Amino acid sequence: MSDDCFIGIDQGSSSTKALVLSVEGQVLFRTKKALLSPVRDGTRIEHDPLEILKTVRDVLREAVLSLQASGSTPRGIGLSCQRSSCLIWNEATGEPLSPVISWRDTRGLDIVRQRTSDAATIFEATGLPPTPYYSASKFRWLKDNVAAARKGPIVFGTLSSFLTQRLADSHRAVIDHTNAARTQLMNIHTLDWDPKLLNLFGLSGIKLPEVRPTATPFGSLQTAAGELPLLACIGDQQAAMLGLGVLERGDGGINYGTGGFLMVNTGPELVPAKGLMASVHYSTETERHYLLEGSVNAVGDALEWLRSRIHLFSDYEGLDDLCWQATTDVVAFIGLNGTGAPHWESDISSSLHGLTGASTSGDIIRGAVENIAFFMKDIAEETRAAGFEPGSFAISGGLSSLSYLTQIQSDILGKELLVGAEQEVSALGAALLAGLAQGVWSPEDIKRLAVPVETVAPRHNAGAEKRYRRWKELHRMTMTLDRI
Repeated sequence: MSDDCFIGIDQGSSSTKALVLSVEGQVLFRTKKALLSPVRDGTRIEHDPLEILKTVRDVLREAVLSLQASGSTPRGIGLSCQRSSCLIWNEATGEPLSPVISWRDTRGLDIVRQRTSDAATIFEATGLPPTPYYSASKFRWLKDNVAAARKGPIVFGTLSSFLTQRLADSHRAVIDHTNAARTQLMNIHTLDWDPKLLNLFGLSGIKLPEVRPTATPFGSLQTAAGELPLLACIGDQQAAMLGLGVLERGDGGINYGTGGFLMVNTGPELVPAKGLMASVHYSTETERHYLLEGSVNAVGDALEWLRSRIHLFSDYEGLDDLCWQATTDVVAFIGLNGTGAPHWESDISSSLHGLTGASTSGDIIRGAVENIAFFMKDIAEETRAAGFEPGSFAISGGLSSLSYLTQIQSDILGKELLVGAEQEVSALGAALLAGLAQGVWSPEDIKRLAVPVETVAPRHNAGAEKRYRRWKELHRMTMTLDRI
C-alpha cells in the first residue's frame, strides 16, 4: 500500500463513515459507525455532540490503524459534515452547552414566519429562502431559551465547526464556506458574516466561527500515526458532488441519503434561482465554484418511517421486489420533515390516493419511492427554467441501489442516470478535496476518476407520468386540506 493516500470522513445524520483513498483513486479501506437514534420531541430533533465526536474519532482511528498495519501513513484528512445542524459550545474549552439541533428540526418555524417580509433580502444575500432548516432560526432559539448562550466565551456554530475545533484540539472555532452558508448568516457574495442578516434574525453580538475556504488547513489531528493535517472541510452534499465528478458547468448529480439532493454545477458563476438554493461547491484561497441545488427533506427518512412507525415492511432487502410487484396506482405524497426546494412548506401532512381493495403494502411503498423521484422531477424543472439542463445525472447514496427508484427516476426525468462504483461519495469527496488542497489532484483529475459502472436509460413510462400528474394534484389538495 502506498504512502500516497488520503482519509475522507463523512459525518451524517445516521452514521459516520471513513475511507482511505489512494492517489490512483482506489478505495483501500472503509469503516462505518452508526449513531444512536436522535431524540425526537414533536418538531425537535437532537443529537448528542459528544457521541458524534466519538464516532468521528473511532472511524479515524480504525483508518489509521489499517494503514499502520500495512506500513503506510496518509498524507492528510478531509472532513465532510451534515449541514445546518448546529449547537453552542464554550470556545475556550470545547465543552458543548447544547445538544446538536438537527437540520431536520423545525423548532424555529415561528421565528422564520416573522421574517416573511424579509424573504427577498435574505435570498439576495444568501441565495436561500427563509426556512427553519437552516441554522439562523435555531441559533435564535438557543439564544432565547438556553441561559448559557448569553454568557461566557460561547460560540454559535455548525456541527462541522465544533468537530474541527475538537479534533484539532484548538481554542479557536473556524468554519468553511459551504457550512457557513447553511447558517443563513453568511453573505454568499462576500463569503463572510453579514451584519444585516445577524440583525434581521436578532443575533447581533453573538460569537461566530472564523470563515475559511473549504480547501485550506484546519489544524492537525493527533493520531496513532502522529500528527495528520486536516486539509479540507466541506458540506456533505458538496462533497458528494465532488465524489460524483460533478465539476464542470452544466454537470448534474443526485444523492439519495437521509434527505435527497439534486445539484447542477454553475462553474465559477453564482446563479441564484427562485425556489432553489445557490450554493458554494468548494473554494480555495484563490477560487470559488458554485452549485444550484434543490433538496428533498425525507428520502431515507421516509422509508424508515414506513418501516419502523407504520410497519409496512421489515426488511430493506425486499424493498425493490415490493416496488416492482406493485399492481395498483397508489400515489403517496410524503410531507415528512416538510418539503424542500422548490416548494418550501415547513408544516404539511402526508397523503395517499388510489387505494383499492386490491392494494397492498407494496403499492404504498412504491408510491413512497416514486414520491422521491417526483420531488426530484420538480427540482429538475426549476433548474431547467434557470438555464441548466444536464444531459445526464450522476447518482449516489444508499437508495441508489434500489433498481426501481433509479429506473423510475430516469423515466420521469427523461435522462440517463450514471451510477458510480462508490456509494459513500461524501467520504470520497472529502478525501478528494484533501488531495486537491495538496495539489495531488486537479478538478480534471477528479472528474476522470468518477467513472460510472452502470448507466440507467430512460423508458417511455405512461403509468409513471400519470401518477406524477396525480401526485402534483395530491400535493395541492393536501396543502388545501391542511388549511381547513
